[in-house]
Amino acid sequence: MKSFRVYFVTHHDGHKTGLLLRTWDSFFDGPPPSAYGGTEGEVLSLLEDQLLRIEADGGDAVDRYLWDEPFHTRQARVDVHPLNTVKKRPVIGKSSIPLRVTYAWTKVKTSDEINAPSAYRVMLPRFGAWVVLEDLESAPEVLRVFLSFALLGENPRWVYDYRAEGEEYVREWSPDLLARRVAPKAAEEEVPTELARVADDMVAQLEKQKLAAVIGDPPELQQIVQNAWRTPLPSLLFVGPPGAGKSALVRRTARFLVDRARNRGDKTRPHLWTTTADRIIAGMVYLGMWQERVLNLIEELSGRNEWLHVDRLSALAKPQPDGTSIAEMLEGALANGDVSLLAEATPSELEHLGRRHASLLARFRVIRVPEKSVDATIALIGPYAARKPTLSLHPSAVARLVRHVADLQRDQALPGKAFRFVDWLGQLSPEKRTFYARDISAAFSTFSGLPIELISDEHAAGAATLAAKLQERVIGQEHACTACGRLLARFKAGMSDPERPAGTLLFVGPTGVGKTELAKQLARVTFGDASRMVRVDMSEYGLRGSAQRLLDASEGSTSLATLVRKQPLSLVLLDEIEKAHPEVFDLLLGVLGEGRLTDGSGRLTDFRGTIVVMTSNLGVTEQAPVGFGERSGAAGFEAAVRKHFRPELFNRIDHVLSFRPLALEDVERIVDLSIDEVRTRTGFVRRGLTVSLTPAARARLAELGFHPTRGARPLKRVIEDLVVTPLAAALAADTQLRDRPVAIVTTGERAPAGAIVVPV
Repeated sequence: MKSFRVYFVTHHDGHKTGLLLRTWDSFFDGPPPSAYGGTEGEVLSLLEDQLLRIEADGGDAVDRYLWDEPFHTRQARVDVHPLNTVKKRPVIGKSSIPLRVTYAWTKVKTSDEINAPSAYRVMLPRFGAWVVLEDLESAPEVLRVFLSFALLGENPRWVYDYRAEGEEYVREWSPDLLARRVAPKAAEEEVPTELARVADDMVAQLEKQKLAAVIGDPPELQQIVQNAWRTPLPSLLFVGPPGAGKSALVRRTARFLVDRARNRGDKTRPHLWTTTADRIIAGMVYLGMWQERVLNLIEELSGRNEWLHVDRLSALAKPQPDGTSIAEMLEGALANGDVSLLAEATPSELEHLGRRHASLLARFRVIRVPEKSVDATIALIGPYAARKPTLSLHPSAVARLVRHVADLQRDQALPGKAFRFVDWLGQLSPEKRTFYARDISAAFSTFSGLPIELISDEHAAGAATLAAKLQERVIGQEHACTACGRLLARFKAGMSDPERPAGTLLFVGPTGVGKTELAKQLARVTFGDASRMVRVDMSEYGLRGSAQRLLDASEGSTSLATLVRKQPLSLVLLDEIEKAHPEVFDLLLGVLGEGRLTDGSGRLTDFRGTIVVMTSNLGVTEQAPVGFGERSGAAGFEAAVRKHFRPELFNRIDHVLSFRPLALEDVERIVDLSIDEVRTRTGFVRRGLTVSLTPAARARLAELGFHPTRGARPLKRVIEDLVVTPLAAALAADTQLRDRPVAIVTTGERAPAGAIVVPV
C-alpha cells in the first residue's frame, strides 16, 4: 500500500520542520505542504490538516504525494561564492562558503527491472528541486554544479539559510487519512430539523477542514475532559477576556470528541452544535414564533447528550421585544439536564449576569480562561505562523510582534490579538517573505494606524520633536503643546499606566484659541489621522438620566461606548465638559481611573488605548489682576476647575492645560494654515490652480477674522466669504479657468500678470 514520505529537518533548538515529498511537479505548482513543530507528532498532525484541506478540494491532488519507494539520505559538500561589494558595486566574491547539503534519493522503478538500466531520483527538498541520474555516485558532482550556480552571487546571509542545522531524514507515514480513503462511507445520519436550521455541527466542519485548527492543548481542556464523561453533560460557561481563547477551547472540544470516538471505536459520529441568539430568532416575525422554535430545539436535544454552543450567554439573556429572553425559555431544560450548553462570557458580563440573572448562572459550571502571558504567546506564534505558506518570522520579529500587540491593543487579550495580526501579515505578500523586527514595526504601523515614529525602537522621537509636530497646526499655545509632547514621549517609551487611558487632559481657556485644534492634531500625531477622534458634545448630557445614553449598546447606536469599541485606538474629545450632569462625572470616574466602561448589556468597553481630552471654558469670565500675566491666568483657570469638579474626578486628570488668548500676529499665522487647507480642496487641485496671498492680504484677513473674546473662530467664515465663495463663482462662470495662479490681494494692490485676482 502506498504511503507518504516526509522529509524532516531538525533545527538547533530541537524543533522540526516536515516537508511532504511529491512524485511529480508542474510549472504552476506552489510549494508542497510543510509544517513546523516541537515534535514529529505535532508536525505530522499539522500536515494531516493540510492534506485534509487538499482532499476536500477534490481531484487526485493527494495521490501526488503517495510513494511505493523507500528513501535514503546522503550529504554533499558545495562551495558557494556569495555576493560581495567593490566600490559600492555588487560583484561575485572571491572567497567561498563551504556548505554541507543533505539530499534524499530513491531508486526509480521501471517496467522491466531486469533489462532496464538503473536510475535514481535525487531530491533537494529544501530547494524544491530534483533530478534523475543514471549513476548515484555522480550525485555529489551534479549537485555541486547545480547549487554552485543556483547560489552564485547571492547574499551571504541568504546562503547560510541552507547550511546544515541538524539531522535530516525521510520518514514513511501512513495517517488515518489513507484508511478513510479506502474505507466505505458510513450511512448519513439524519439531522434533527430545527437544529439543522439554526445550528452547525462543529464535528462535521472539523472533518471538512472548515474549522480553524487550535495550536497546542489549552490547560483548561482537562476540565472539559472531566465533564465530558458525565451523563447528562453539564452546561459549561467559559469566562475570559476577548482573545483569551474561549472560542478556540470550544473548537478543541470538538477535536477531543472526535479523538475519543475514534479511540473507543464508536460507529456513530459525535456532534457539537453551534449557534447564536441572532440565528435562533432570525426570521421569527410573528408573536410566539421564536418561542416555538426554542421549544422544538429543546425537544430535539433532549436525550441526545450533546452540547449546544451558543456563543455569548449575555446575548441569550437579553430580553426580546415581548420581554421574554431565550435563556428564560431554556432554563427549565437546563435544570432538568435535557439541554447542555457551552457558552462564553467576559468577566464584566459574568458580573452583570450574576446581578440580573443569578438563577440562570447557577445552571453552569464556570471554567476560567485567563489571558496568556507574553512568553506563552511567543511560544505559540512560531507554530501558528508556520501554517502561513507565504510568511516567515525571525525570532526577533516574533518578540517585537507580541510586544506591540500587548502594549498597544489593550482592548483584547493574548494570544488572540497576536494571531489576528499574524493572519493579516500572512495576506500581505503572495510570495514567501521573511519578517524581521524592523519589518514588524512598519507592518504594525499600517495595521493599527499608529505612526511608525511612536511605536518603533528604530525611530527616535523625543518630547521636543513631538511638541514641534503639534505646533505645526496649533498656533500660540507653546505651553500646551510642550505638555502634550511630554505625554506622547511617555506613550512612546511604554511608560503609561497600563490600567488607565494613555493620557487624560483638560484644556481650559477662552473660545477660539485652539483647544479643539490641538485635540485634532493630537489625534493626527498619535493615531495617524484626525478622523480617529471620537467627539462628544457634553452640553447634550446636562439632564438627569442622560448619562445612560453614553452606554447605549443597541444596534446602530453611536454612543460613546459603541464608538470606542469600534475604534479602541482613538482620541476621545469630551467638549464643554462642565455642562454635563453630575451623573456623567460619576460614569467618567471608571473611565479615567480604570480605563473601563460597562455598557447597558454588561459588555466592557476598554479605554486604555485612548487619549481622553476634555475642554472647558471654566474661569474665562474671571478678570485677571492688572499687571499679572499668563501664569496668573493659568492659576485662575485651575482654581475654577478645582471648584467645579469633585476631588476624586480632578485627581484623575493628568494635566490641566490653560490656553492663552490669541494675539493678532497669531491669527496671521493661522491664516496661512487656513489657506493651505484651501489649496488641497478638490476643485483647486483638479483645475491646477495655485493660490498665493500678499502680506497685506494676510494682515487684512487676520484683522477681519479676529475677535477679542472669540479668538480666531470668525476666521473660517471670513475666508469662506471673501476668498472661497468669489473664486468658486468665477470658476463656475468660466470653465476655461485652469492651470492659472490665484492671487489674494487687498483692494488696490497689483497682482501678477495672468493671475485670477481675489480682492479682500
